Amino acid sequence: MPDNKDIKENEKIKKKQKKDKNERNDKIEKNDKEILDLTEELIYDDAEEFVVSRVCDRRINLQGQLEYRVHWEHCPDSDDTWEKASNLNCEALINSFERQRCLKIGQELNGHYKNKAKRLKIDPHLVTDNPFNFDFEAQRIIRGFNINGEISLLIKFKDMDEPQIVPAEIAYAEIPQMVLRFYEKHVDFKKAKRRES
Repeated sequence: MPDNKDIKENEKIKKKQKKDKNERNDKIEKNDKEILDLTEELIYDDAEEFVVSRVCDRRINLQGQLEYRVHWEHCPDSDDTWEKASNLNCEALINSFERQRCLKIGQELNGHYKNKAKRLKIDPHLVTDNPFNFDFEAQRIIRGFNINGEISLLIKFKDMDEPQIVPAEIAYAEIPQMVLRFYEKHVDFKKAKRRES
């Protein structure tokens, strides 16, 4: 049987081992924390701020949240990512994308409506939409032309990539001053007067 002295000696050894182990763990924890802090500093210092160049697409993810596929400035298309709308800070780009998307949907519907209007033999302008219905702002009239006896205008809209063809009567109702200025610049009244005589 071990005597009291041996038991005390064993307890001392166990306490010392426990103390040494705790000190080692504390040192390891401290080192891990220092390494983690340094890593975070390096990541923060070296991290580029990614800027959205354009919004390419949208979807609803499996959790029912709206996401946008974004193209990052100075990155190839292969680096485009899907980001939650709530995580993005590019409201103007999102609004522009949504307006373009609505217009595209509207134009697709217009094609469908125009076909129906032809079958029903009614004026297609009565059933079609135009960029003004989506609150797009006209910037300038590029040119006018006559399509089957109807005057139409090619108009450049703010936040739209491509100019749109709008019937003159709709343009005149929406942007009368711009239409009048366009006519004043492009209609030669001297030629028109000679034709009348």
